[in-house]
Amino acid sequence: MLPPEMKNHFLKSSGTILILFLKVCLTLAEKPVVVASKHPVVVFPGESVTLPCNLFPQASAVDLEVRWYRHRYNKIVHLYRFGKDVTDTQLKDYQGRTGLFKEELAIGNLSLQIKNTVLSDNGVYTCFAGDEQWDEQAEIELIVAALGTQPSISMDSTQGEQTRLVCRSEGWSPEPEVIWRDRDGNNVTSLSSPTVQSDSQGFLSVSSYIKIKQQSNVFSCLVRSKTPKPDWESKLHISSDFFPGVSGWMVAFFLTLALSIVAIPLLVIQWRRMNEMEKKYEPKAVLHLHKELDSMHQVLKSEWKWIRGSAVDVTLDPDTASRWLILSEEGKQVRHGGTQQALPDNPKRFDQYADVLGRQGFTSGRHYWQVEVGEKTAWELGVARDSINRKGEITASPKDGLWIMWLRDGEYKAHADPSITLSLSVKPRKVGVYLDYEEGQLSFYNVETRSHIYTFTDTFTEKLYPFFNPGNNKDGKNAAPLIILPVSDRD
Repeated sequence: MLPPEMKNHFLKSSGTILILFLKVCLTLAEKPVVVASKHPVVVFPGESVTLPCNLFPQASAVDLEVRWYRHRYNKIVHLYRFGKDVTDTQLKDYQGRTGLFKEELAIGNLSLQIKNTVLSDNGVYTCFAGDEQWDEQAEIELIVAALGTQPSISMDSTQGEQTRLVCRSEGWSPEPEVIWRDRDGNNVTSLSSPTVQSDSQGFLSVSSYIKIKQQSNVFSCLVRSKTPKPDWESKLHISSDFFPGVSGWMVAFFLTLALSIVAIPLLVIQWRRMNEMEKKYEPKAVLHLHKELDSMHQVLKSEWKWIRGSAVDVTLDPDTASRWLILSEEGKQVRHGGTQQALPDNPKRFDQYADVLGRQGFTSGRHYWQVEVGEKTAWELGVARDSINRKGEITASPKDGLWIMWLRDGEYKAHADPSITLSLSVKPRKVGVYLDYEEGQLSFYNVETRSHIYTFTDTFTEKLYPFFNPGNNKDGKNAAPLIILPVSDRD
């Protein structure tokens, strides 16, 4: 049995150790982590770009070292230390082109801005923050994408060899996809052989050859970018690994030590505190990362200008309008009347659902129009093929000639095969519809936030018409019309 003085000394020492470790535990629990988007940031050469990176939970980075680098720790893209930028160790290619948002360091914004991007900026960047006692880092990818020239097709024949067609396009980054189709629309790309060359600036030129028996065998050549589009859903799960905590051996040590000095209540309090922190910060983390993903969904200004450059004047076709619908005289608005109108029947008219088509039909090219949905609680927008069933039941799916997204019962859906629920953190009030017939794509955008919602990818073989359904008028709660809006430079 220990003498009283030794027992008191042991208890005092054990208590001191426990308190010190509890302080360390609390300190670890309160340290932030560095958060960067898991999805690539896409930019075109010559534009400025921001690589988003933040401390979470929000904390000041004014007194921290903030380092952006590539490949290795000493390959510095930008360095902030002791309250100022350090440029003498910065890679020459980035000098004069990078910067932090200094006024936002106090709220943990570590984001990096790069001006006048070039192809060599492609790659993975590491966002690092720390001091003498703590450091964290996260990675983010930058893709500098260049859209090349329109492809040209020419004959390429050598005496004694089978005649070939060659499709050429230049000025791409990264390497594009080349698709050949014969006169019947069949994909014959597997019969071709591509070659790729790089110029002095890093831009790629692609040439694709395909053998033919006669010139009329091949109908078209399509060259398009492989760059991924930000069309992922904003569904997140924050695992407990996201939050800093105490390792297993420390917990075991504390429990053993606490039992020896009857201090279990202290550990219980700490455990509860860390659980409360996780519950407190998880919703904020979800909101924060949702905002990051929303910024990733935003379309680049140059791409937005390209899309709006294909604006068309769409008007509603009264001969196709359901008897439930009331159209404005100029053909720019449609609403559900609540009762059926006395309208003559004809083969073009929808007779069961509150649908109407546009007058304009498309068999080629790019076309963009936008519709104000406002605060409506139900609506449907998209395109329909000319041969769609106008009488009786209609299946809302591409295989039956209907490519649409809708709002119904508070839920946004894209009616693919099967349908896809869309998680939209910002409710669209104006929806842009963009059809690229040759690419086989129909895309939807939130006009006010300039953000992408969803894209259908298919092969179009018939004439397509703009499709509208204002939704049922339930006790006047969805009485507002769908309004086809003009496209202006302010959008």
